[in-house]
Amino acid sequence: MARTSHSPADRRLIDLAAQHGVEVSARHLERWRSRPNPLLPAHHRDYPGRPSGGSSSTADEQLVALVVWLAQNRRQGADRGHLALRAFGAGLPVPEETVRHAFARPAEDLAKQLRRGFGPLPVDGDLQEWVYDGAADLVGTQERRLTAVQRRVEAIDRQVRAKPGLAPAWQFATELDPGAAEADPLGRTDFAFHSAITAMAGPSEMSPDTLARAARGFVTDGTPQWAAHLLETDPREPLAALAASPQHQLPGLPADSIANHLYAVARAAPIERLRAAWAAAGEIPSWAETSCAAVEAELFAGQPAEATEQWAMGMIFGASRSFLLTGLSEPNPTLAEQTATAVQLILMADAFNTTLTTTDDDGREAMRLLAPSFLLALLTIG
Repeated sequence: MARTSHSPADRRLIDLAAQHGVEVSARHLERWRSRPNPLLPAHHRDYPGRPSGGSSSTADEQLVALVVWLAQNRRQGADRGHLALRAFGAGLPVPEETVRHAFARPAEDLAKQLRRGFGPLPVDGDLQEWVYDGAADLVGTQERRLTAVQRRVEAIDRQVRAKPGLAPAWQFATELDPGAAEADPLGRTDFAFHSAITAMAGPSEMSPDTLARAARGFVTDGTPQWAAHLLETDPREPLAALAASPQHQLPGLPADSIANHLYAVARAAPIERLRAAWAAAGEIPSWAETSCAAVEAELFAGQPAEATEQWAMGMIFGASRSFLLTGLSEPNPTLAEQTATAVQLILMADAFNTTLTTTDDDGREAMRLLAPSFLLALLTIG
């Protein structure tokens, strides 16, 4: 079938792209608008009215930058979702449906892994028993060893704890968290077990005490940790932001599965919040490496200063320890890794924001000072 000739609006886009030194054809525009997951929005259409009927499309000149970018970044076999994420991250007007589809892919992949690892949802029988047995089977097939990243972080922790100049800070921290010495942090295998349970069954399966043990497992044993102490003693529900079953659901999972919460973020979070989270996730590797390198340099020189003090504060107060390990483990994250981290950041920020609504001005100021820089854009500190 012969194609209709391209519209005046398309000719305008082609001409404007040429002015930027980029050759674009009508076929390119057609392919970028093709479904599913179009990379280029359709032109705005004006309807002049009846009885003359018909419509005319006009070139939105804001699309020129997107057309130029697509022309410069196109290559045979490129993943359309990856192109969409890169263009979206560059601030270009990729169609929202395509952006959301790309952000949903990590949750869909997690759901596939869970369904494969746990097997089908039981029609009859004990759901909790099925979840716990499935988590035990998953963890039992994997030996948990320290990674080079974990060894590096633990070595810094021990050196920071040993610095005499920080003794007053540790004394203060011990007063904030008097039970640290007797606490029972989650080991790597137990952490993997509880993470698998929560991923499949939802946050209700992770009690505040278990969350506290998980938080303590991110720092050297016996380190006072204010966040863990709050989880053990604060009557507020730490996961209140995740209390309701997510509106958007993936098939074959319990309603409250973390995969569904991640999927709901991708499908429903304001598009500018997704953009802010994408940018924040991209900052984590450099933030993590800079944090480590700065404190290591101070410790090597025997002159602990600001970086060492910030590291100590991160050990005591840091809800960002998991992202420190993520940033060091993924120094050059793939697009899929950055997307997954972005959605996780929104879930974490939502939990913090729920807590901030019941926090006084001192608490909000403390959050402003203690939250890592990449998280601040997602917090409603005021």
